[in-house]
Amino acid sequence: MSDLDNKSEVKKEVPKYNIVEPHDLSSRSKWLREYYFKGVKREWNNQYMPFTTGTDWDIIWKETDYYVAPEVHFYIGNKGKGVFEGALRSMALPVKLPDNFWELSLPERKIRFFEEVMLNYIPQEIISENDLIAGGRFNTQLSNCLTKKETKRYWKNNLNVRQKFYKFHKSGFGNVGATAGHLIPDHETIIKKGFKYIYEKAETQYDQLNEREKKGPKGQELRAMMEAAEVPRKLAMKYAEECRRLKETASSSERVEELEQMAKNLEKVPWEPAETFWQGVQAIWLTHMLIMAEESYPGPGISFGRTDLHLWHLYKKDVVDEKTISKEFAKDILGSFWFHCNTAYDAQIMVGKQGITSAFGQLMTLSGCGPNGEDLTNELTYTILEVVDEWSPILEPKPNVRLHRNSPEKLLNIIVDIVSRSQGAPFLINFDERSIAGMITEGISPEEAWDYACVGCLENTMQGNDRSGTVNCNPNLTKSIELTLWNGKNMPGNDVVTKTGQQIGPKTGNPESFQTWEDFWNAWKKQIEFLIKYTVDTYNLTEDIRAEFVPTPYLSTLVRGCIEKGLDIRRGGPELRFITVEGVGFATTVDSLLAIKKFVYDDNKYSITQIKDALINNFEGEEFAVIQTMLKNRAPKYGNDVDDADELARKIMKVWSDETWKYKTSTNYQFRPGMLSWNYWAGADAGFTVATPNGRNKATFLSNAICPSNGADLKGPTAVTNSVGVVLGGKTENGAYINYLPNGSSHTITFNPSILKDPEHKEKFKSYLKGYVENGGTCLQINMLDVEMLKDAQKHPENYTNLLVRITGYNAYFNAIGKELQDEIIARESHKI
Repeated sequence: MSDLDNKSEVKKEVPKYNIVEPHDLSSRSKWLREYYFKGVKREWNNQYMPFTTGTDWDIIWKETDYYVAPEVHFYIGNKGKGVFEGALRSMALPVKLPDNFWELSLPERKIRFFEEVMLNYIPQEIISENDLIAGGRFNTQLSNCLTKKETKRYWKNNLNVRQKFYKFHKSGFGNVGATAGHLIPDHETIIKKGFKYIYEKAETQYDQLNEREKKGPKGQELRAMMEAAEVPRKLAMKYAEECRRLKETASSSERVEELEQMAKNLEKVPWEPAETFWQGVQAIWLTHMLIMAEESYPGPGISFGRTDLHLWHLYKKDVVDEKTISKEFAKDILGSFWFHCNTAYDAQIMVGKQGITSAFGQLMTLSGCGPNGEDLTNELTYTILEVVDEWSPILEPKPNVRLHRNSPEKLLNIIVDIVSRSQGAPFLINFDERSIAGMITEGISPEEAWDYACVGCLENTMQGNDRSGTVNCNPNLTKSIELTLWNGKNMPGNDVVTKTGQQIGPKTGNPESFQTWEDFWNAWKKQIEFLIKYTVDTYNLTEDIRAEFVPTPYLSTLVRGCIEKGLDIRRGGPELRFITVEGVGFATTVDSLLAIKKFVYDDNKYSITQIKDALINNFEGEEFAVIQTMLKNRAPKYGNDVDDADELARKIMKVWSDETWKYKTSTNYQFRPGMLSWNYWAGADAGFTVATPNGRNKATFLSNAICPSNGADLKGPTAVTNSVGVVLGGKTENGAYINYLPNGSSHTITFNPSILKDPEHKEKFKSYLKGYVENGGTCLQINMLDVEMLKDAQKHPENYTNLLVRITGYNAYFNAIGKELQDEIIARESHKI
């Protein structure tokens, strides 16, 4: 045996700490989960499949979808010569086009191309004998189907705006861009009425048009939608044929029966209403995977809504009342669904850990209240939570459990038990009273707002009639501090993509001449107003491009309002239309203003000049290091339930969030505020942010969403919770909830696992969750992490392959996020109760 062989025999070091493992899975679900995690060793995968019209001018990769992701900017080239577009063009399979293809309107071309690819180019496969849900490959990169003339116009528009997005980001303002996903399609209608109903609705709408309208844009859109509504039926029939073909080689009579039932299910759904639980789950999956295929955007934010309510009548009939299937078989059906959701990550399966860096956000909302505050938890809620717990750790689908004042003790007990066994909790917890107040703020009636659900990470929207662009605008709020201190200009030395001394924001006066805090505050308000306007103006540049050149007729059939108006979802079709402005670096901004207020105006300890000099020098040198220590440790900080600090934080929140409501897109989408931050506070935005008056060094982490700055929350989780509730608006004198951020606000908190070591501590944690309902924010993400375990995982990553940690609104594998973000998680305050 060679030395190399000897080395391969060396055993891995035994891990010092245990991580969560799946448990109590059936043999079927266990096989599917293990097969998924084989990754590149699988004989089957769902990698990107590119398809082209075969023209010289064809565009496959939609670069504008990725302007919002600065880490991708490097790979974008000129006129299709970038890394991604060039690679996809070289790999793309030409699709045979009908003779009249180029005579059709763009929406009709798009759906005709989509149908041809899904039915005749992508194979219909049942993954294994353990799979109970049909619908395998869906990760596509599809041609834009543009004519040569349209392509020329597309590139002219696109190249005019691209550099403006780069400049916005590199100047430290954040990142923006019209992107795909991030909505809840009308699954409830598909389950209860089917695509046949959708087709007939579009047909009726089309028949009501006059001849001129039929020849115009409205007629074109409706014809495309009618054709789109038939694609799921045609694809389901193809899968039914495959199920019956597989019966010939099935390994058992039981599998023959399963395949026959799968075929019958597919002949029924999603065209007709679902009549069984199995059919309901199958209908959701086919509907969902086709959205990902059409948008060529696997998974991000395309969510399921209140699945336990949508499927409850079918589960109750099949499992509870008639007992036509067992609860365990229902869990196996859900297990197949879980498997398919996770194959979204196969898109980039050759990149690292199956291309996984974080959750794509196929979010499933569970439990919650009804129209009168009554609890709507049912037996399916608990069954789904069992599947969540038994399959963990795994990323998809991502559950969000809605809690409220009337949530049952049984549900709370289950949540605490699952959290106690996790590292990064496998679900988010949403809080209804505060969230519903936010939905009402944006104009949803109280009679409807109770039926909200969550998309992507934690973003609150309505179901089936709402597209809220929930991650499209991410302004770096801390930039407003820099602009205020330098009278609307960059800090000297920070002109990365602008001319030295160039005026960027409004002239608000030399701050050295300000006599009072009110003078500084008023200047800051003008700069934050400019920042929000600059954000929406930059964003709107891609909104127009997407509306004109990238229609999605299939998705449009699943969002109410589009058929009724004869308008694509990207042209303003939905009943509810919002674009969300997600403020980044909130606590960094608050703490910086608190420090200036205290040390410059209240205590007269430092001058504005001294503060600015310290920032320019990044606190380097003895004099500036002393100033940094004072700013960090002696200034008040948001997150400690201190009235004066929290009140200023509330005013800051209200100023910038109110500003978003002043603006709309050209496609009639209303801007609205939220606070998510994704991972921009840790990387993309932080790297272009100068030192800040809270004592933070340049290019280091900003604060995360609505969380306090790392290390600033010194008074425990209840104090943090109270501060979060206050800055969102608190309550009225009558006790009604106020919520300035209808999109929701991400609050990630880390606890030491010891807090749930016994029943007494679990009861305390339940009390904490009940307190959060009363006084906290909209959404809580919980990490149960031992810092020493994370440090050991850095040293021995091979022992912690599937260690999940919660970043903000999403989980990620600890080994896949990079050392800088790992260090940020380790540095977070670990609370005890």
